[in-house]
Amino acid sequence: MRKLASTFIVLLLFTVHATKAQYAASSIPKEMLSRATATVRLEEKVLEIKAPNDAIERGKKVITIHNKAGEDYAELYFFYDKVRQIKEVKGEIQDEDGKVIRKFNLKDFKDYSASGQSNLYADDRVKSYSPMIQNFPYTLVYEYEIRQQQTLGLPSWRPDYSTDVSIEKSSFQVVTAPDVALRINERNLVSPAVIKKEPKVTSYIWSVENLRAERSEPFSPSRRLTGILVEVIPQNFQYYKYKGDFSDWKSYGLWANETLMKDKKTLSPATASQIKAMTANLATPREKAKALYEFMQKKTRYISIQVGIGGNEPFPAEQVDRLGYGDCKALVNYMQALLDVVEIPSYYSIVQAGETKVDLDENFANLGGNHIILCLPFENDTTWLECTSSDAPFGYLGDFTDDRLVVAFTPEGGKIMRTQRFNYEQNLQHRKSSLKLDENGKLTGTLETRFEGSQLENHFANFEESLDNQKKALRKQYDIDRIEFTDIKYNLDEDKLVFTENLSIEIPNYAIKNANNLTIYPNVFNRSSAITELARRINPVKITRGYTDIDEIEIELPENLDSRIKPADIKKEIPMGYYEMSMKMKDGKLVCYRKIQIKEGEYPAESYAAFSEFMKDASFSDSYRYILPFIDKK
Repeated sequence: MRKLASTFIVLLLFTVHATKAQYAASSIPKEMLSRATATVRLEEKVLEIKAPNDAIERGKKVITIHNKAGEDYAELYFFYDKVRQIKEVKGEIQDEDGKVIRKFNLKDFKDYSASGQSNLYADDRVKSYSPMIQNFPYTLVYEYEIRQQQTLGLPSWRPDYSTDVSIEKSSFQVVTAPDVALRINERNLVSPAVIKKEPKVTSYIWSVENLRAERSEPFSPSRRLTGILVEVIPQNFQYYKYKGDFSDWKSYGLWANETLMKDKKTLSPATASQIKAMTANLATPREKAKALYEFMQKKTRYISIQVGIGGNEPFPAEQVDRLGYGDCKALVNYMQALLDVVEIPSYYSIVQAGETKVDLDENFANLGGNHIILCLPFENDTTWLECTSSDAPFGYLGDFTDDRLVVAFTPEGGKIMRTQRFNYEQNLQHRKSSLKLDENGKLTGTLETRFEGSQLENHFANFEESLDNQKKALRKQYDIDRIEFTDIKYNLDEDKLVFTENLSIEIPNYAIKNANNLTIYPNVFNRSSAITELARRINPVKITRGYTDIDEIEIELPENLDSRIKPADIKKEIPMGYYEMSMKMKDGKLVCYRKIQIKEGEYPAESYAAFSEFMKDASFSDSYRYILPFIDKK
């Protein structure tokens, strides 16, 4: 490996020399400034894989921050734990003209838990540095070295992950001994890797130059899918104390079953007896699983615990049973252990959680995902459980984990599966309102709202709250000036997964009273917002989660108000949506019916203009008003 070492000496000498260069903001080409809040002047990331338990990452980055909108790109974060050590970080800050105004090193970084204050235990930590510079533009120049004693979770290369950052030069180099086999995942490359094979060294180099910043376009596909990506994993790796070798998700699951998951599901004889007695009179596996899920929800609470094997190994079920708490891994493993007692199969499943739907890459097995859920493979009825929630209905996944590819650990190995999916018709919010308006403009009455699909979560957080907290939440959710809630009732139908909200309300001065008339907005509770208009759209239109909203409103008007109105009947349909609004008088009441549907899917870039016009028209129609005169009944 002598030649390999000499290669890095040359690299470091070059890096030290380059650090002395000045980076005046005026030297950035004009085309790199358009739409950019920051510009990467130079990025060099080098990963040397020396052995299954030994890898070194060295890097240098020069980035100019143009304005306050780009400040986040000057924040530095370096994560470390038992097998990842930060060996060195040093850098400097230059002003607009390239003059050094400050230098920094590792001593200037703050150090704290990488998992937040909600953790009971945590091994992983982060060092962070914020320049706190008020004068723009300025440039950050820094170098770092990180030592890894594992080779499963290695750094990736995503040079254009942020659309508002332009890139002059960025490169990623992986250096190995010739006999080290790599699994490589490449996506959206501008040019293929340059591979250099020498007697003692093999290197792979990916690079890009002169990538301009892009305009942010709403309803675009995730940058995780459209940006450049390179990931590498040695075929033979070591992850903490475990060695491994896998080529696909199936073999990954087998490895995890034999290492991370092994011997974790033992329960005490007393608990096992309790579980058998609890489920003895229940007829079906589903009924038993539901009873055990509710038992787990009442017995345990979620606490994040990031220790052990990289935060990826669950605590034993017996420990969770005794202590009554655990993180997502531990609670899923505990739920599995309960199900094992009554011989109900289940799969520990890794998911990339978050409101944005992100699939695990079905073609590249790796240490992916950030959350664990449980799959129950009932015949013709695959059921998913969120084990960290104390009140989630049995068999319900919300928008944190719905409709995405996950890897489930089956006895036969890892298996790619898709979680529960709701379409735009199933994601339903249906509200019926019976209201009365007095001559002073005060609106009173009742409303009942059904929430289904992913919209079940809209107001679900109010369910178990105190009355005062429910009122506070509802004022924000309805966002109507001076609205008051005189009665609040909630009901959850767990079998049909329907959440119902019943409210009695008062809204003083809802209608605007002038001397001789009242101005009334019949659509009281649900109004659409227009979206940004864009000329020359580039990206496809991506709607990841569709929905249906229906509002049926009846308003009894004051007797001394002229109720002769011009009926409204509006309908509009485009490929990604449907809108309907009608208003009429019936039996002395103003009756309003509104329906809007937004349909999930991917549509051509040129269809955005129609979508923008559709939402603008919906917003206009939702604000339809009547100005009705008072009449003299003498």
